[in-house]
Order: sequence, then C-alpha cells, then structure tokens
Amino acid sequence: MKRASPENGMKEYAAFLRGINVGGRSIIKMGDLRKAFESMGLRDVRTVMASGNVLFRAAEGDPEAISAEIMQKLGALLGREIFVIVRPRDDLRDLAAGRPFGDAGGRPGARLFVTFFSGSAGHQSDSRRSGSEGYRIVSVANGVICSVLYDRPGVGAVDLMGAIEKEFGQKATTRSWNTVEKLVK
Repeated sequence: MKRASPENGMKEYAAFLRGINVGGRSIIKMGDLRKAFESMGLRDVRTVMASGNVLFRAAEGDPEAISAEIMQKLGALLGREIFVIVRPRDDLRDLAAGRPFGDAGGRPGARLFVTFFSGSAGHQSDSRRSGSEGYRIVSVANGVICSVLYDRPGVGAVDLMGAIEKEFGQKATTRSWNTVEKLVK
C-alpha cells in the first residue's frame, strides 16, 4: 500500500470488517486492529465501535484494491481471513446527505440498516421491495442496500442479512444506520 502523505493525495476511507466481534466469535481487540492498520502505512487510524469499523487516511486509490490489500495483510498479521470492504468517507457523507430512508424508518420499532457490497450489488434498482418477512429494502444502488427491519417476533437483523445475502451474494457486510452516521461525523 502506498504510504500516505499530503503530496500524494491523501483521502479518508472507512473499512468495514465482516463478522468480527459478533456473538463472541472472531474476537479482535480494537487496539490490535488499529496497530495492524498502522503497520500497513495507513494514517490517522481510528476504530469506531467494536464491530470492525475503521477510519483511516491513505493515498487516493481504488477502494476495491485497498480492500484486497488490507484483507491480504490482515490475514498475514492475524493469521485468519477477514473480509473487508473499503469506501471513501465522502461516499458515506453523500449517502447520509441523500437521506436514503426518507420516512421509511419513521414507524415505531423500525431499525435502519445499510449493507455494503464488494463491487456492485449485482444490479441497480429504485424499486421498493417489501418482504412479508418483516423487512423492506428501500434502495439498491452503487454497491449499497438500504433496508428497514420492523419489530416482529422471531425476525431479527440476522434474518434480514440472510435474505439480502441470498438475493445479492455474500461478499457483503451490514451496519446499522446509527453506525454509518457515527462514521460520517
């Protein structure tokens, strides 16, 4: 990975690591994760929450290539494969500014989620899908799916993620909208 410096076009990125520190499995201390990112030459590394969200600065580059390099280096450093998706932080700001949920989350008990995909999510769509399963896909665009999960007995975030991955593929990771908003601030 190119070392970041002001003269080579530093840019802010967010990395989303799939499946770490969830349900007591694949535990990685955030301090260790921060050090691993710093050892790759990344700058201003910050972890946000303990669920695998990392903000950093790096030389401007292709997010897919940065993801691949981080996955390879994390695998070597930590001794296990970890799926990573990288997005420019400006893309997250644009997502938040676009208010992708509109008033879809205004119903009591509604929980908002964003699923990030490697590359695109297979197709772009403005169609609104409602699942009788207790969730609604609000939008699919640019490798991002915004969805709403409604409180319903026996239906949770894992069910939503499973349905999305069944339709769009498993090279993805999901975050709550609250987490995305924290990464934007």
